[in-house]
Amino acid sequence: MRYAEKILNKLSSLRLQNKIFFTYSLVFLLMFVVIFGIASFLIDHTFNAQLDKDVIELKTNISNRYALFIDSIRNEVKAKGEDRDVSNAVWEAETGGGRNIPQTNFDVFECGNTEGILVLSKRGDDPRIGRKDTEIANAKSDEAFKVGKDTIRERIIETGEEPQLVVEVTRWLDWGFVTGGKSIRKWLEGYMLSQPAEHPTFLVKRKDEQEEWIPLNNIAGKTPTLKDEWGQQIQANQTEGEPIEELVLTLKGIQRSNETASTDDELRTTTFTVVRADILNTPFSDTQRLPFVELIIAYSHENRIQWQRQMWVILLLSIGGGAVLVYCSSYLVSRRITRPISQLQQGVNEIGAGNLAYQIAVESKGEVGTLADGFNQMALALKQSLDEHKAAERIAVWRDVARQLAHEVKNPLFPIRLSVENLQAAKDQPEVFERIFDECTETIIEEVDRIRGLIDEFHQYARLPVPDRHPINLNDIVHAVLKLYMELSQAQSIKVEKQLSPMPPLSLDREQMERAVGNLVKNAIEAMPDGGTLTIRTFSAPFEKGRNISLEVRDTGHGMSEETQQNLFAADYTTKSYGTGLGMAIVRRIITVHGGEIAVESEENVGTTIQITFNEASYLTETAPVLMLPETDPMSVSNGGEEGLADK
Repeated sequence: MRYAEKILNKLSSLRLQNKIFFTYSLVFLLMFVVIFGIASFLIDHTFNAQLDKDVIELKTNISNRYALFIDSIRNEVKAKGEDRDVSNAVWEAETGGGRNIPQTNFDVFECGNTEGILVLSKRGDDPRIGRKDTEIANAKSDEAFKVGKDTIRERIIETGEEPQLVVEVTRWLDWGFVTGGKSIRKWLEGYMLSQPAEHPTFLVKRKDEQEEWIPLNNIAGKTPTLKDEWGQQIQANQTEGEPIEELVLTLKGIQRSNETASTDDELRTTTFTVVRADILNTPFSDTQRLPFVELIIAYSHENRIQWQRQMWVILLLSIGGGAVLVYCSSYLVSRRITRPISQLQQGVNEIGAGNLAYQIAVESKGEVGTLADGFNQMALALKQSLDEHKAAERIAVWRDVARQLAHEVKNPLFPIRLSVENLQAAKDQPEVFERIFDECTETIIEEVDRIRGLIDEFHQYARLPVPDRHPINLNDIVHAVLKLYMELSQAQSIKVEKQLSPMPPLSLDREQMERAVGNLVKNAIEAMPDGGTLTIRTFSAPFEKGRNISLEVRDTGHGMSEETQQNLFAADYTTKSYGTGLGMAIVRRIITVHGGEIAVESEENVGTTIQITFNEASYLTETAPVLMLPETDPMSVSNGGEEGLADK
């Protein structure tokens, strides 16, 4: 389940164009799987039907040929029986003359007298010569012999040969009998050699529970192990209770060509369906003594295998061509569908980056075109609303600046005015004038310096210079800042702890960063008037798209209330009886200009932790971008306004 969820999550995170492509591909593959399954089923069905058809056709052809074969033997035996040379040869042999037998096309040819005694035989050393053939003698009046009775026997045709199956016909005549016979094997071999040689065919003769397979064609001679494989499969099927009528066997080492010699390169694995066929329909007079005859047909699967291979090639080529077609069509379709969406996404990014004047040029009709038009109108309305808001905010900012500046300047003006009035009152009294002159002038100078400091602080906040970036290590900035505040921390019995990790250089403005970190350290020290622990830590933390570089300042001081935390970076907020409250606002602006982030965690009577974070991937080089504050910043005003504020 988890693995499936991971796959689904990865698929859901793909781009829409890729999803469309994978959908097309999946439908394409499913379609071809169905086509391949149907094609395989049809090929198997066709092959099985063709197998039955071919076996029946082969049986029918051989049976018909066998009937013609018997008729031809009968006709030849009848012709020989009516031949005067044969009857004369029988009479001569019977009267002690020579035993010259006329030339015939029979493999077995015998003649006898009217008593059923054999007197002539094509096999000259036949031991039965001169003996009575009881079967023939007893069937003298049998009409089957008179018309030509056929049977199958095992006969030794030539001296030294094994007994062969012979179809013989006996014809009874007035002068005696004639028997002519031909070898079934020779006849079948001649017939089979004239047929396609892809199916091994064997002549089977069985007697006394023994079975012999005699090859009838060349391919049968090249499968000598088929009988053994067949016997093993028969036993296996009988053990497992499976059918044994038609067995499927796989043989190795079948030669490809009949003309070439067998080599390793020419051998292949072939599959056969083995079928037994009793197709000779022989009438046996004694089934216990005469051999049982049938054929073994090993039907080759070579055609089906070739069909399947061709189908695989066609399907693979179709899949390859279809994949290209699917990729091109899905690319065009997905691009047409996703291009307006990509343009909408680009518009969202542009507006998110502050470019409210950006307009989406979508030519698509329907819902997408309506959405694009609505998006453009929304962007224009948002820009107009933002411009109006900026104008109103600038007025409010100037009011706040004027109010705060007037408030801060008003306090030192009173002692200045009082000092001037005292000097004016004492100008006619030299002794008093001399006595208060130094005191009044010092007060005036002190308050004027105070006003200048206020103006400088406002100027720093309102017109922060563009950072002068160089590769800087945050650890070096920490060392420099702590060196400045070492005496102050020691005077307040503050323990300083440094937890600095190895840091890569970041593209920063050293002076501005020292000012920002210095403000944080100064505030932390001031938050611990009765002593405490100041901890400065640098560390890096990996995340999904890179690594963050962080600097953390932690104190154990009096902490901050929720109200103070909410207004910490406000330009006009302070909890001190002195100062302008611009310190943390300046710190945030410095960090923001450098593209960093600042976070605060504080708890009253426990302490405060302030963390500054930079993205290593964006700020490792001098050419890192400089992020300027938007115009809506409370003190981000025009140059003329800033200079005027500074001059005032």
